[in-house]
Amino acid sequence: MKNYNVPLALWELDPEGFHIVVKGRLQGKRIRLLIDTGANHSCFDKSLIETISISDEEMEKDEVNIGIGGSNFQTEIANITDLKVGRMPVEKLTTRLLDISEINEMYVQMGFKRIHGILGGDFLHRYEAVIDYPNQTLILKK
Repeated sequence: MKNYNVPLALWELDPEGFHIVVKGRLQGKRIRLLIDTGANHSCFDKSLIETISISDEEMEKDEVNIGIGGSNFQTEIANITDLKVGRMPVEKLTTRLLDISEINEMYVQMGFKRIHGILGGDFLHRYEAVIDYPNQTLILKK
C-alpha cells in the first residue's frame, strides 16, 4: 500500500471556519476539489462533465437525493476515469453530477476560485484519508 501526500489549501470563510481544497486533474484538465467529510457521495459539476468525453453508457439517472435543509434534487451518476487527486491516480470513481454554480458564485464573491467537484465520504473512506492540518496535507492510501 502506497501513501500519497496531497497538498491542501484551507480557504478561510470566516475567522473560525475553513473549507479544504485539493488540486487534481480530470482527463488532463486542472481541477480543484472540495473535501467534504459530511457528504455521503463524491460529486462533480455537471457542466464540467458535459465538456469532457463521458459517454451516455457511463451515465445514468440517480434516485432523488436530499440535501442540507431537506430540499430534494435529482442527480445523475457517472463513472469518472482518468482522474488524479494530487499525484494519486484514481481508478474508476462512481460520482453524482449536479449543478454547483451557486457554490461557485459564493466562492468567487469571497475571492476564491471555482471548484469542479466534491470528494465525499465514499472517496475518503476508500482511500483511508487523513487530514493533516498542521502540515496542510491530505494523506491517501492506495
